[in-house]
Amino acid sequence: MAQQSGNEKIVAESQILQGQLELAENKLDNAVTSLQAGLISASRIGAIKLQLMGESILSEAFEKQNDYYNALLSQRRYEQLYASKQESIAKSNVEVFKQQQKMMERSLKLEEMEREQFESEKALYKQQKVSMVLIGLLAVMLLLLLRRQHISKQLKEQLSQLRVDYYTHPRSGLRNLRMLNARLANSLQQSSANFEQWHLGEIINEPLSDRLRFALFEATFLKRIYLEQGYKQGLDAEKAFGSYLKEQVLEPARIYHFSDAMFLYIEPNARLSCDPKQLADSLQQLVDNYTLKNNLNNSIQVGMAEYPFLPRAYTAINDQELIDILLMAVNAGLNMNDTDPGSHWVHLCAIDAAPAASFVCGDIRRSCIEGIDKGLVKVRSSSKAEIIWNNDHSTDTKVS
Repeated sequence: MAQQSGNEKIVAESQILQGQLELAENKLDNAVTSLQAGLISASRIGAIKLQLMGESILSEAFEKQNDYYNALLSQRRYEQLYASKQESIAKSNVEVFKQQQKMMERSLKLEEMEREQFESEKALYKQQKVSMVLIGLLAVMLLLLLRRQHISKQLKEQLSQLRVDYYTHPRSGLRNLRMLNARLANSLQQSSANFEQWHLGEIINEPLSDRLRFALFEATFLKRIYLEQGYKQGLDAEKAFGSYLKEQVLEPARIYHFSDAMFLYIEPNARLSCDPKQLADSLQQLVDNYTLKNNLNNSIQVGMAEYPFLPRAYTAINDQELIDILLMAVNAGLNMNDTDPGSHWVHLCAIDAAPAASFVCGDIRRSCIEGIDKGLVKVRSSSKAEIIWNNDHSTDTKVS
């Protein structure tokens, strides 16, 4: 903190105090180093008091090291500085005497001015009136400034609250899709430029790995509550579930309320190898802990993918395309749920050698389906049944 302040006197004092602390802890070598550094800084700015303090402690440190020669040198420098200080004090006393002499001369002049004061009383009285008026004006201006500052503070608080409301889902209280759209694209671009870490702007401010795991899941029970129990009960359940997710999902992981009953979970993925089943089971356990105690249906449909989707081309897949891949995987899970009710997960992952040219046609869904056909995209799911990729393109096909 002393070095960051840029105040060399504070730096010198902190170094000397550090040396004194290390001396007390019997860290003699460290103490000598810190004290010498502090003395150099103190001598550079001419801080005599700090130099005296440092030389005294340094002499003691050398003496504890049995380095009596350097201890003697430090003591001599201390004595020289002390003598110099005394000489400076003596000069200062001379200056004080001169100042006192000048004060006496001034007092004589003041006696002469007192005789003239009587003649200028009327003028001074008018000046006092003017001064009172000016003081009143200054007081009014001060009150106006204080009021303006108070209003400005209130407006800043309102703006801060509006920002929170703007980026918060009104029903669940989680981060909303607006924040995701505003921050995710810039974050992925920054991750492409810097492979070591990335940040999600003002809102998500913790440093994350450049590799991320995305899981988009649909909590079916929320839809059913709205349909079966009514709007008010649905709002209460959604709010309670959002508060539960806030407590359970800890940084650096993040969760967004994507839409209605769909939630987007993001976490760092520093390890290149990851088991999608493990992530799906974690999300299932997260939902189970809430639904079981509330006697709710615990089935979820999870779509998963990693960023970067193409290991050798960070910028080939943008944020919207990545979300589209997740939606595609969730839709596949919903289709499996029609024939096999329950929770399902689908994971899409491009192979290491997947070329970026295969994913630049402008339609990421068609590119993924073609990649699945060619073996460039691996599909893993919770079911061994055949996955039918519903799409309106001519390349639609069935992929296991």
